[in-house]
Amino acid sequence: MSTIKQIAKKAGVSPTTVSNVLNGNTARVSAKTRDKVEIILREENYIPNMAAHILAHNNSRIVGVIMFMEPRRNETVLEDPFSSTILGAIEVELRHNGYFMMLHTTSDQDEVLRLVRAWKLAGLILLWVPSTIIPVLKENILSPVIFIDSYVSDDIPSYLSVGLEDKQGGYEIVRYLLSMGHREMVFLANDSVFPGADYARFCGCREALEEEGLTLDEDRFIALSKDRKERFTLYRRLSTRPFPFTAIVFSADYYAAEAITFFQEVGVEIPRDLSVTGFDDNIYARLIRPRLTTVHQDVNRKGQAAVDLLMKSMHEEPLPIPHVRMPVRLKIRESVGRI
Repeated sequence: MSTIKQIAKKAGVSPTTVSNVLNGNTARVSAKTRDKVEIILREENYIPNMAAHILAHNNSRIVGVIMFMEPRRNETVLEDPFSSTILGAIEVELRHNGYFMMLHTTSDQDEVLRLVRAWKLAGLILLWVPSTIIPVLKENILSPVIFIDSYVSDDIPSYLSVGLEDKQGGYEIVRYLLSMGHREMVFLANDSVFPGADYARFCGCREALEEEGLTLDEDRFIALSKDRKERFTLYRRLSTRPFPFTAIVFSADYYAAEAITFFQEVGVEIPRDLSVTGFDDNIYARLIRPRLTTVHQDVNRKGQAAVDLLMKSMHEEPLPIPHVRMPVRLKIRESVGRI
């Protein structure tokens, strides 16, 4: 295998330039030179010595991506298209910047701290972290950290985050349901974390109803079980005539698609008998029949924005905005019927 000096000679540049390209320090390297070096690195199948890099620089080229959640009991988190899509976007962007991704799932803050210390991670991207433990992690992690879909305080710029206009999404979906004549609805959440994305969406739903003089009580916010059998028990109760609600608002397309399939199997027609909405606009929303009315978010762009924020933080570049909030829009399909 070629050495850095041999690659530098072949490219007509200094070994320092090759090292900068390998390490992603390309601010002073022209795009033409960088591309030339990268082509030669690929041709030579150059593999950096990660152990030597960690010893020399006191960190790795590894960025930890940690999904902070309780594991589902009958399936993995990667079965949800939202998770696989955002992870794919993050991995592509990290690789483009010369970094590797280490994926981990846990709900234990101490496990996160042990992982960071053991691997000397260059940076961290944390998803769905409860607000109560964010200060603990931030205080004990020296590497740059980006939070995704984690409710951090917007007035603390050192907490870098990428999120969504969650409340607006909930508001828009219920405004549409109201326009279709629906007044009785229930909100089925992926998580009960407060404050959190699901509860923000619920608050948006409630605000839309209150504008019409209607209410959405707290008991209409139901966190779904991580156990599929327990979720099916709930779906069965909601699909028993007379229906307690005319519309079911899900905080995730994954569960909305699962419920529609269940309802159809027990003889409930969507949307004639019940209307169903989701959130995310993933591939399930487009493949399920009837196709799912949902709230669209650009998951790929969310992953890219998180990596962009992380790279700027790692390289101590100016941050245009510490808290990125991605827009949402309503996507109307066939899963909602008019009363």
